[in-house]
Amino acid sequence: MQLSEVPGESPHFVRSVTEMGDTRDVIASEDIYASNGTKLLAKGARIDSKQFEKLTRYKLSAPLDQVLSSDKAVDAATLAIEFDRILERDAAYRQLLSRAGDPRQLKHCTANLRLHSTVELRLTVMSDKHAEMFEHTLRTAIIAFACAQRMGVPPADLPAVLLAALCHDFGEMHTDPRILDLSHHVTVEERRFVHVHPVTGYVLLKDLPGFPSAASKAVLQHHERLDGSGYPHALHGAKIDRLARILAAADVTETVLRRLDMPRLEMLYRINKPRFDSDVLAALRDLLQAQASQPAEPGPIADPSGRLNHLSDLLRAWFDLRAMLEQRPAADSPGSPLAFLFERMASVRSLVLQAGFNPDDMTSMLAMMQDDPEVLAELRSMLDEMDWLLADLANEIDRRSPELDGLSQGALQGLMQRLRPEIH
Repeated sequence: MQLSEVPGESPHFVRSVTEMGDTRDVIASEDIYASNGTKLLAKGARIDSKQFEKLTRYKLSAPLDQVLSSDKAVDAATLAIEFDRILERDAAYRQLLSRAGDPRQLKHCTANLRLHSTVELRLTVMSDKHAEMFEHTLRTAIIAFACAQRMGVPPADLPAVLLAALCHDFGEMHTDPRILDLSHHVTVEERRFVHVHPVTGYVLLKDLPGFPSAASKAVLQHHERLDGSGYPHALHGAKIDRLARILAAADVTETVLRRLDMPRLEMLYRINKPRFDSDVLAALRDLLQAQASQPAEPGPIADPSGRLNHLSDLLRAWFDLRAMLEQRPAADSPGSPLAFLFERMASVRSLVLQAGFNPDDMTSMLAMMQDDPEVLAELRSMLDEMDWLLADLANEIDRRSPELDGLSQGALQGLMQRLRPEIH
């Protein structure tokens, strides 16, 4: 994804801003012009939902969040209060911050943040119109900050960690909320708008006065993965900055920690070991050790035989496809556009073997596990995380489809049907 491909002002963000103006004062801090020179709104004009059509009818000469201000904005003082709210209510986060080092460091760092007015407005819109995203942002920021402390990141660099975490999903506010709904099956074209959000966020932040370049780069890279399976640029290894590696792991950790599913979190770290920085995962494991030692909530565990059989079908489909691909010269060589597919599926097979299963007979050991609830719970966590890993692979195939060396979608159909069984 190139910067030139980033869409302009999103009507979805404009809608959020103008609707926010229905319940609080959102004011034009300067005259607002269309790119053709037409004056749309004068300085001091109050913005509300009545201006939505006017502001989306034209291409604006300047980003909307640079020419607006809001009362009751989310500033450094507000963020400190929000962090205290989370820490007061959630023992897991209190323990995490306490184990990281000086628990007062987060409050001190937050109080001294110098937030650009654009960042304040974005955070205010997120808090007002995207409450779940705002909560995820705050909790991710605590995790990333604690991880950076534990890893010995210099105190002078901690504000950049905090800013990157607070701003990492700014680009998502440009995405149609219907696409982000968990019940919505995202199409290949729609997924392009999801994958562009790190670039959108980076473009919004990179030229803001006083905003650390390390933080804006971390926003750009927070969905990259060490094995090259991430986006938007499929970077490998050392090409991904340290701060981005911390943010990437904190982002996914928050998603699982929210469900208080510690076995699932440990499985996430184990299965995704090639994708995340090992030092970052070690720090997070250490920080979460107290919570991880707590027993998981008991509950019924569904029979995993069907899911194991599905995984076996997937590996057989890959075996057939691999036999066809290997007829192409150097199809699995490092420089081939198809090399990533060989690497990812080899990892899937390796994970199955590490779990103690024969990929050609996935149910062979299941009978021995049926009377061991703890082993079955771990198996469930492995299968849950494997589902996410396979869905990510399907997304990666979609992203790379233009470069797949003329490989037809028909040839991939059998594999894709098993990577995303719920939509076939």
